[in-house]
Amino acid sequence: MKLETVEDFLKKFDYSYEKRQNELIVDIDFSQKILIDFSNPDGVEMTNKLIGWNFLTGIIPSKIKNAIVINLIAGIITSLIISLYDTKSGLFFFLGFMLWLLVWFTFYYSQFDKLKQFLNNWKEEVQN
Repeated sequence: MKLETVEDFLKKFDYSYEKRQNELIVDIDFSQKILIDFSNPDGVEMTNKLIGWNFLTGIIPSKIKNAIVINLIAGIITSLIISLYDTKSGLFFFLGFMLWLLVWFTFYYSQFDKLKQFLNNWKEEVQN
């Protein structure tokens, strides 16, 4: 996959992106950025990042997987503290928080995966 090919794809489908040397930074909805790095000769590397004011980390920038781990730990600790006062409320808080976490993780990860698959399919069409 070449930088120019990916750039053509992003322009064709109106993605907002920024070009830096051998990298493209694609802006996705709800404070998500995807970095496409072309500097590795073995292949293209794609990483994702949540920037400030997102639904998983709030104002803290983080990768999606790190956001899940941090939120899981924070949710468990908060639920345990609430459970010390009222077990039922602590359980409901935990279940609600985990549902929130699952929904937003699924949304952000599916956006990342969808772009990755579109680019791979686009690469195959251009090569044929």
